Amino acid sequence: MKTTHTLIAIAATVFALNAGAADAQLYGKPTPAAAAQRKIEIKPDTKHVRVTNGETVTFSIDGKAFTWTFQMFQQEGVVALAAILPQELHADGVKVYVDADPTYR
Repeated sequence: MKTTHTLIAIAATVFALNAGAADAQLYGKPTPAAAAQRKIEIKPDTKHVRVTNGETVTFSIDGKAFTWTFQMFQQEGVVALAAILPQELHADGVKVYVDADPTYR
């Protein structure tokens, strides 16, 4: 019985981690830093940032960097920065407003 509970807990954890990764894929993908078009520093008082759909941005948080290419199917929207960051980076409460690429308007 204990083994069954352990297996269920492990399966739930794996499912949750994969679900988070799948959700992040709705907004784009991690990208090598060399591809970044600009860098945005996230400070403790940062509440939101604006990017353009299709843009590649390096986010700098507490001296660590993470680069992301925004590729949203609906062309624009709002994303919690925490939803796309690796687990070791934290940006609780910061929203990313993704504007539609003006090339496709």
